[in-house]
Amino acid sequence: MSGADPQVDGPSAFGRMTPAANPYASCDDHMLATALKNEFSMLDAFKKDGKLSQRALQQIAGEAPNQSAVAERIILLAREILNRPRLNEAIVANGGFITTDSLSKAADSRVGNTHPDRHSADPFHSKTDAEVVRAFRAMFDELRDTAEDYSFFFEKHRYVKTDKLLEMSQDPDETDKKGDVVRDAATGFPKKRYSEQQVYLARNLVERSGLLASLESSKANGTRFFGSHNTEGWLKNYSIDRWLENDRKEKGN
Repeated sequence: MSGADPQVDGPSAFGRMTPAANPYASCDDHMLATALKNEFSMLDAFKKDGKLSQRALQQIAGEAPNQSAVAERIILLAREILNRPRLNEAIVANGGFITTDSLSKAADSRVGNTHPDRHSADPFHSKTDAEVVRAFRAMFDELRDTAEDYSFFFEKHRYVKTDKLLEMSQDPDETDKKGDVVRDAATGFPKKRYSEQQVYLARNLVERSGLLASLESSKANGTRFFGSHNTEGWLKNYSIDRWLENDRKEKGN
């Protein structure tokens, strides 16, 4: 695809679109971010102080092709971006606005096509970073190291070691006390130490650019004098809660 000018067949109803319904559906995420950046100067009527809001992007996507002052290719581009939660999250800068800088950053960092209808065994394939972190928070108690538990008044402090997430992401076999691989009695195949859901969650936490590091940053732990300071290599339940709250504020939600 060159620029932002794919071949379009005509109007489509706005909403959740299947890949076949939109010519942008086959494009990788970085191409869509680049395409919107190239069209950014055409969207002045929808901007505020040179920035594009999520509501404005939704307004563009809701325009009727061939009945709008907005070019059909831009309408379809906006629809496809909104169909991809991970991409839509990536193009938003702090404060909840889309800018040329945030689009450039997304174009440089996004890899692959994260349309929800693209086949993937990974249940987190199309999920945003925030959705992955929420899934991690929901699984936190079962992954925690109980030896690190402690309570302070009504607060229950729980910890997960980052090394455990790295181990989980490798999908290791279960072993016995001697270190020998445990095999399924019926099939003879090695048993896995972690569930498939846990393995995919860990892979997303570990492999998504900058995500695991951000869970150990000030976004999760606060400033030097305020907040929760973890021992290096450990993630705390309250820090994950703080990360989610700060992420919500950053996105303007």
